[in-house]
Amino acid sequence: MLTTLLSNDTAYTLQNVYTPFPMPMHLGFCIVATVVYGLQYISKKSLHYLLLLIACDLTFVTQINTSKPVITALFVAEVLVLGGAAFFSYKYSKKLKANASDKKKAPKEKGSAVDNAFED
Repeated sequence: MLTTLLSNDTAYTLQNVYTPFPMPMHLGFCIVATVVYGLQYISKKSLHYLLLLIACDLTFVTQINTSKPVITALFVAEVLVLGGAAFFSYKYSKKLKANASDKKKAPKEKGSAVDNAFED
């Protein structure tokens, strides 16, 4: 009887072809991804973090429904969302590089505390 109980433990078996993780592990992954990407979106204000958050959470659909139309729609949605994330990530990195080069090229202001400290 003990071996029957242990062999029927569904927590460590594969759910389906599309979701290799059991439901609690997948839910934990989605929660962690939501928190991490949500905090990044709030702090850095870049849309690609929000799109990555959505892409991670969309995978939870495979736990609920595995019919062919749903999986096909999920595939299309994931491609669009991840493509958008790549596009906005590229734009964000270009903006960061432009801001960094502007800071390097900006002339130092006269009258700053360090410059005036040694002048009499």
